[in-house]
Amino acid sequence: MKIEFSAMDYRSDETFEKANYLFKGSLEKGWEIYRNGKEYLCLGPGYKLLRTKLCGVCSTDLSRSFLPFPLPQVIGHEVIAEDMESIHGLKQKYVVEINDTFEARGEKPFDKFCEEGIASHSPTRKVLGIDRLPGGFGPYILAPQNAAISYHTLSDKVAVLIEPFAASLQAVLSSPPKDGDEVAVLGPRRLGSLVVAALAAFRNSSGTRFKISALSRRDHLLKLSFKLGADQMIDLGKEKIETLDKRYTIVYDTTGTTSGFESAIRLTSRELHLKTTNGQEVFGIKKLTELVVDELSLLKFADENLNFCWEKENRSNRTVYVAPNVGKVTLPSHFKVYYGKIEDAEKILSTEDFRGRIPRFDLGIAGTVEEIDCLIRPSRSHENSLIRPRGAILFQGKSEKNYILEFLNSGKSIRSSRCGDFQLAIKLLQENKKISEALEKNMITHFYSPEDLNQAFKTAKSSESIKVVIKHF
Repeated sequence: MKIEFSAMDYRSDETFEKANYLFKGSLEKGWEIYRNGKEYLCLGPGYKLLRTKLCGVCSTDLSRSFLPFPLPQVIGHEVIAEDMESIHGLKQKYVVEINDTFEARGEKPFDKFCEEGIASHSPTRKVLGIDRLPGGFGPYILAPQNAAISYHTLSDKVAVLIEPFAASLQAVLSSPPKDGDEVAVLGPRRLGSLVVAALAAFRNSSGTRFKISALSRRDHLLKLSFKLGADQMIDLGKEKIETLDKRYTIVYDTTGTTSGFESAIRLTSRELHLKTTNGQEVFGIKKLTELVVDELSLLKFADENLNFCWEKENRSNRTVYVAPNVGKVTLPSHFKVYYGKIEDAEKILSTEDFRGRIPRFDLGIAGTVEEIDCLIRPSRSHENSLIRPRGAILFQGKSEKNYILEFLNSGKSIRSSRCGDFQLAIKLLQENKKISEALEKNMITHFYSPEDLNQAFKTAKSSESIKVVIKHF
């Protein structure tokens, strides 16, 4: 099969430029992708050619030039697409998961990350519309065959929100509220509004009783949060943060700002869930964005945290790396404890101890903010953490008047999450018709054609929009 088309490439100077593309190949044999007559990417078997229908614009797209992946690229990853050919007069529609992995392609044998149930963290993955694989702002995509999830009972206006809704649900499932909790979503807009909806849907389906508050300076976003299931709206233009000190058991920070993170630390009495960042240093920690990418957690060094794992997962911690400033620690005998310099820790992961396993430590123990950063990204030459995805870094040291370290030493935690389960997200929205209808009526404020991507981005960056969607047909 062969198809030629033009699409708008996103460039490192944050502008769009039209490029000519050629996809040539098949699901069974693989694909060659040419851009402006030159080979761009070669793919093996397992990719399905689909025609793009809708694609949402998200914060990742708006900050794409700051990500460590090559440009130019056709970006966009919140995709609805359909089959090229109809069956009995109908074309099947799909929402498309973004991670291109062994599992997504149906390629065996799987790597260890797929085997361990964390395929979205496979270091060999490509990412639709983010890392190499052409995305949904173009008229056609090559989707890993198992990443194309068919849907039937959702409207297109809801289906195009599945990717960010699934990511929002991931935050709720990894930091689930308990009966009697009062939780807050700080900065409800594109993503934060969906976190409100995910919390409300989770509450309805699980039967857990907790209160949801939305905190914003914009009245129209507070009204939107109420429509999506929030119980209380707090206008931060009128209410001072100081009056809300430690009021919420969990704060989901979706602001993507350093000031928002600083406020979230003050607002929570138990846990801060960091959903999005802007890459800037906060209280001496430079790698918070990478912390979110790897879905890591920061906790106090304490006996009860040695068994840390996500509530929805069943993992046991066995290997622990202790950074130099911590000194010697005493741990239960079933732990294998490793000491040494950071560069030594990287070498340890290549030894026989980790053969046949994910080459990461289950836990890391740090004594300074600098060591926290080093555990998250030990080297500038790659993007691998010392700690396995969804693992934890435990802090054992003095606070030194640092707000994050004081926060951790007081027994509170910082959690993070990234992509979510599309099937589960679809199921939850099918169970919660009112929330699905509220999303359909209220979330998407602007549609643009792919030729108008420059204007679409301007609108998405402005306060006048909530969700901007590119419509191909």
